[in-house]
Amino acid sequence: MNLRTAAAVGAAVGVFGVGSAFATFARVESMGKNTTYIMDDVSIFDNPANASLYSNYLIGGFGSYTDNNLKAGGNVDPQHPTFGGIFSLSFGDENNPDPKFTIGGLLGRTSELANKYLPKFVQVDEYNYAAVPTTVTNFDGFLGGTFSSGDAWGLHLYIAHQDGGELDSASNTYQVNGDAFASVVQLDGGLNFQVGSGTSYEVSAGIARIQYGPEHHSFFDDGNFSFLAKARAFFTLDAIDGELIPAASANFIAAPGIDDKSAQAGVGINVAMDRGFFWMGVDFVWDQFKSHDYFYDVAKKGWIYDSSNDDPDGNVVWDVRQDIGGKISFGIERNIWWDWFVIRVGGQKSILYTSCNVKSNSHGVNSDGKYPDNRYGKCKADGNFFSTNPLADGSNDDHVGFGFGINIEERLKIDVTVAEDLLFRNPFQGEGRIFSRLDATYSF
Repeated sequence: MNLRTAAAVGAAVGVFGVGSAFATFARVESMGKNTTYIMDDVSIFDNPANASLYSNYLIGGFGSYTDNNLKAGGNVDPQHPTFGGIFSLSFGDENNPDPKFTIGGLLGRTSELANKYLPKFVQVDEYNYAAVPTTVTNFDGFLGGTFSSGDAWGLHLYIAHQDGGELDSASNTYQVNGDAFASVVQLDGGLNFQVGSGTSYEVSAGIARIQYGPEHHSFFDDGNFSFLAKARAFFTLDAIDGELIPAASANFIAAPGIDDKSAQAGVGINVAMDRGFFWMGVDFVWDQFKSHDYFYDVAKKGWIYDSSNDDPDGNVVWDVRQDIGGKISFGIERNIWWDWFVIRVGGQKSILYTSCNVKSNSHGVNSDGKYPDNRYGKCKADGNFFSTNPLADGSNDDHVGFGFGINIEERLKIDVTVAEDLLFRNPFQGEGRIFSRLDATYSF
């Protein structure tokens, strides 16, 4: 194996302690909520070049199970199950497999970055609404490989689309709805290259298109393109038997009624321990969310884009919400009792100073410069306050996570996120859920 490729894969295996270079969404949710400061296969969605480091494996999961409104004895299915795999073809030999060609795909994943900007409804006039459908194609495609030097490259395409149909809840079949349209397309590429045996660098950049409405849009309508960029580095620190990782990212999101700019920069460490692994990171966070004719409707319990107020000349004024502050996150996992069983815990805490400015927006705002109670934007009125991430709603953004993993012969690996309220329920009422996510990988 090429020295650089060996170093990259060896570092990935070494820092996991238990010898696992393969992770899942359940592992990430249980152990710190993000992949910024660890090297694992979930990072292929941040930098597609990493797909060549985790080739020849299958991955799948039942999706997230975070319904917080379950009645006693009730049950719902988890949402957005996924399955896929990544495969590589080597053009080298037993001692040096590089260069390699890699191809892969994943079906069913919902992009947390892009799909969260899709509203629930588009209001087309004073009385009529068009529901924004759930996207159904939801496909991630990967193409990449390694050079003879061992440095990796990769391309990633994400397509989530629905046009002209919706799921009928009564018959559970898809039916025609000419007003249904939602589309997310993202294309990004990245590089992962080694400098010596103890340092590696990653860079990636991408472009995305987020569209919705009661009618179909062409790809270049309105010019609402989004741009994404990420970079990080891994520096080996022999003193702590781990790595130092500086990282930075920036997103410039544009969608109908939305202009969201954000940046994050920080530094973290990961450390290999006896039969385990630990990581921690500290980040500076900045976000400026601007919107026009984009409201939360209390009666409909969802976000609405009021397209009936579009100015054909493009003369719009914006609500502005700005968040600035910091975030600390950590994760730890350790084998207990047996070599094939690992437990995990992690969490994150953000403290942000938020400022709101809505007085400049004439549509929907009362004469006193405030939104009414039944419909309001990201902010209800002008002002400043402190905010934080959700405390305990079962989402991937809340404060803490807990889970466990099962490793069978270093091939089949099953990761489980435990429901955060498991130990605080009445076991005699049959309420709630036991697990909130279950994923698995099989390497060959």
